[in-house]
Amino acid sequence: MKVIALIDLETVFPDDPDFTGATDAVRESMEFHIITALRELGHEVLIHPFGPDPLASVRALVDRQADLIFNLTEHFRGDRRQDANIAGLLQLMGLPFTGTGAEGLLLCRDKITAKRLLGYHKIRVPHFFSVAPGSSAIPKRLHFPLIVKPAMEDGSDGISLASIVTNQEELQTRITMIHERRNQLALCEEYIEGRELYVGITGNDRLTAYPAREIRFGKTGEGGPQIATARVKADEAYRKKWEIDYAHADLPPDLERKVGRFSKRIYRILQINDYGRIDLRLAGNGDLVFLEANPNPNLSEGEDLAEAALKAGIDHNTLVDRILKLALQRHRK
Repeated sequence: MKVIALIDLETVFPDDPDFTGATDAVRESMEFHIITALRELGHEVLIHPFGPDPLASVRALVDRQADLIFNLTEHFRGDRRQDANIAGLLQLMGLPFTGTGAEGLLLCRDKITAKRLLGYHKIRVPHFFSVAPGSSAIPKRLHFPLIVKPAMEDGSDGISLASIVTNQEELQTRITMIHERRNQLALCEEYIEGRELYVGITGNDRLTAYPAREIRFGKTGEGGPQIATARVKADEAYRKKWEIDYAHADLPPDLERKVGRFSKRIYRILQINDYGRIDLRLAGNGDLVFLEANPNPNLSEGEDLAEAALKAGIDHNTLVDRILKLALQRHRK
């Protein structure tokens, strides 16, 4: 087929715009992993950066008449909240594309709305409240520790060790920081002790939940991180220093099935399409607690979703092919 790899403008490498793998930086990018898989699967791949003119980008997508768009965009002009608008444009134009549509992207992006919706469906979420910029309305009765994060980011953006607060002063300082630097609602929620699980899922009508992965924090007793901060995710040397790694959770079969069912319910409620990842905490009392949903997780070989699929016997190229076929089936209905 003719497949367009729709990517963020900022991810284009000037010295390798076709993602042939000319440098280490290119070979480490998610875009290279997906484009290479599509080529190895026998597809003609057209690389199409979105922007800087949205109208021109959409016109060019229409003119290229591809069989499918593999949507790898995550933001527009640096604003992650605009990813839903890109998907919305593709939907308005009737262009078939992989991944979640505008509705699901909006639900997953807005952590507060997602938690309220899931709470309505009796999914356990942390107790939380939010504080808007310009407001100082904080509940009088608080149970520390709390974790404070931006309400509209992903990838742990805006989350650091200081995000866990243990008193009123630390809470107010963190809220103020989010208002000033992120200009958005601060989400303040109870900190859940327990194992942090990542559950990869593919499917639409029928869902497949892959074996759970987890992040293991090695030196929390020595002052090391106990949450997945932005630095934990981005800094390999930092992870090595504090003995943090990602691994298969190796849950007992009954618990694995429970985690899978729980995650599939969330996937459906939040209107995720084709593939996604659900992040949970397994509390000490055995409760599963929803943290957040990622409708466009990293699809690189070696990352959580690909590793979980591999544990189930599905290699990276097969995973990419599965996502492509799921999208085609969904658009042909």
